[in-house]
Formats: sequence, structure tokens, C-alpha cells
Amino acid sequence: MNYTKLLGILLILLGIIFIAYPLVSAGVVSIFAGLSLISLGIVLIFNAFSFWSVATGRSVLEVLLGFLLILLGFLFFVDLAPLAFLTAYNFYLIAIILIIVGIFGIVYGEGLSKWGSVLTLLLGIIAFLLGIFAITDPLLIVVLVGVVLIVRGALLFTVGGAFDKIDSFEGN
Repeated sequence: MNYTKLLGILLILLGIIFIAYPLVSAGVVSIFAGLSLISLGIVLIFNAFSFWSVATGRSVLEVLLGFLLILLGFLFFVDLAPLAFLTAYNFYLIAIILIIVGIFGIVYGEGLSKWGSVLTLLLGIIAFLLGIFAITDPLLIVVLVGVVLIVRGALLFTVGGAFDKIDSFEGN
């Protein structure tokens, strides 16, 4: 069994877990995000002290940012709201970019590019709605991630071997 089929199976299982246990899955993701922020904060603090004699002002800012990241990381342990906020923020940012690109494409595009721009605008609106869902019901986003993991896993399991053949063909 090649690694893409194995990865496909793992993604399908992970997707099923996300759908079956959305609260636990969101909690685990939130804990991993918190651990990442705490780790980054600790690294920034150690980095600041190693450059203290060379760049004191920068080092002070890194220490403050490090403590802020550690505090934010602990917030991820206690509540799902920071994770929902960051997810919604990402959706809103993507939505704004897609909507602007879609509008510019509709106004300045021609032919098929106008239809692509309409699709881009629709995707921006969908991303905006997902941002609203992320704030109002973060567990819905977790279930959506589970569905995406299952689809991605099924694709890797079924057609993932084709990518291995392409890689081996390019290597020769």
C-alpha cells in the first residue's frame, strides 16, 4: 500500500471523527492552536534575550509579544471563542479578497473571464457566510472540516496513486 492511499484512509477516519465528535474535535484543535501560540511566545522571549545587547528596543517588543502570545495560547485552552474568532477572521479576509477580485473581474473582464469573476464573487459571498457561521456556531465549521477531510481522503485514496506515477515518471 502506497503512502497516498494510507494518507487517504487516515484523512477519512479523521473526517469521520470530526463529524461524530465535533465538540471534542474543536477542543483538540483549540488545544493544539494554544500549544502552538505558547511555544511561539516562549521562542520569542528566548530570542529576545539572545539579542538584548544588540537590539534592546526590538528585544523588549519581542518579550511583550511573547507574553501576549502565551496569554492568548492559554485562552485557547479555556474556551472555543478565540478559535471561532480566528476562523471567522480568516473567512472574512478571504471573502473580502474574493469579492473585490470578483467585482473587478466583472467590471473589467471579457467573455469567459466575466463568468469566472461571477464565480469568484459567489465564492466570496459563501466565504463571508461561513465567517458568520464560524462566529454563531463554530461546531458547524468543525463538521464542514470533517466533510472536507473525508472528500480529500477519498480523492487521495482513489486517484492518489496517479500522483505517485507522475512523480516517478518525472524522476526518470
